[in-house]
Amino acid sequence: MTSFKKWSDVREEHIERAGGEQALAETRGMIEAYVHAWHLAERRKNAGLTQSDVAEKMCVTKMRVSQIENGDVTSVEVLVRYVEAIGGRLELTATSDDSTYRMGDATAAM
Repeated sequence: MTSFKKWSDVREEHIERAGGEQALAETRGMIEAYVHAWHLAERRKNAGLTQSDVAEKMCVTKMRVSQIENGDVTSVEVLVRYVEAIGGRLELTATSDDSTYRMGDATAAM
């Protein structure tokens, strides 16, 4: 019979082997940025736009659009410009444990 260990019993060892809690948090952040960027690129493609089209609208290079679509986003302003270039609008939402407040158009916050 195979015996399985509880995650709570082996977690600490695996976290340490992965570089600690901070390293895991950084990796998690990188993965989330990449996933968000992938979704943005899919929206661009669904809009029938190329990276060159978006670069022209944003007044940046195609390389910069590629970087954005690989998760290299330096500010909300960059996201606003990218989303507007593909025909969308970025909105902000404030969320706490028990409520969500839609703040509206992100361009108003800049």
